[in-house]
Amino acid sequence: MKEEVKRVKAPVRIDFGGGTTDVQPFPKMHGGAVLNASINRYIIGELKSSDKKVSLSYSGNIPTSSGLGTSGVMNLVWLSLISKKKFADENDKISLAEETYKLEQITGLIGGKQDQYAGALGGINFLEFNDNKVKIHRLKLKPAFVKKLENNLILVYTGKPHFSGNTNGKMIEGLKSGKKVKNFLNIKRIAIEMKNALEKEDLYSFAELLNEETEEREKLNPDIVPSKIKEMITLAKKNGAIAAKICGSGGGGCILFFGDKQKIRKIFKEKCIDFKFDFEGLHWIK
Repeated sequence: MKEEVKRVKAPVRIDFGGGTTDVQPFPKMHGGAVLNASINRYIIGELKSSDKKVSLSYSGNIPTSSGLGTSGVMNLVWLSLISKKKFADENDKISLAEETYKLEQITGLIGGKQDQYAGALGGINFLEFNDNKVKIHRLKLKPAFVKKLENNLILVYTGKPHFSGNTNGKMIEGLKSGKKVKNFLNIKRIAIEMKNALEKEDLYSFAELLNEETEEREKLNPDIVPSKIKEMITLAKKNGAIAAKICGSGGGGCILFFGDKQKIRKIFKEKCIDFKFDFEGLHWIK
């Protein structure tokens, strides 16, 4: 009995700014914009098949419910495993991201497209969402600046599970009621300004915008930044952090800090998650 084994690896992402503006109906109403970065924390999928059985398994070097787009990447990996394509071509990866999103919408998930695109493409990307269309702008940053950016960023896991469907649903309810449109538009603006700051290599402005993004996101729903997370942010800012960004739709998961990584690591210890950016995206493992 011959067994066939397929393995696929894809990175999760950090959403620097604009998250949730990729969730309908905002892209249709106003057009969304997200700045995100794929990192070297991965979901690895393995599909074993033979004449008698098929088995699928996942592994990853990230905490559960991290706010880093894990579920979207798992679905991306699964679809790639059951496909006969190798996804070496960027257009094939884009098609895979779109198919993954469509599958999630059929199952009733409240979410957007940024996670699937980040997992498929890798890199630091500015994504614009106009109804169902996505415009991709890959940031071409100098290697020395990329390293400088990495040296100022660290993730800290809050230990509180994050369920994006719950918080996304509450934020979208506010949008549909017409009460939070201004906040969503501000979050979109911040993503655009973040992109400009990185392209100008202006880390000070970038850090300030991370803080502004978190402040604006909290206005969408108070559950996004609960008291425990506020306490962690306050503690970090007293110990080397200049800025803090809630990852994903908030409520739990990870916090991205900008500042003195060594000081932040001394405070949060094993909760810290170091990373570098991933520029390869989804690929097969031999």
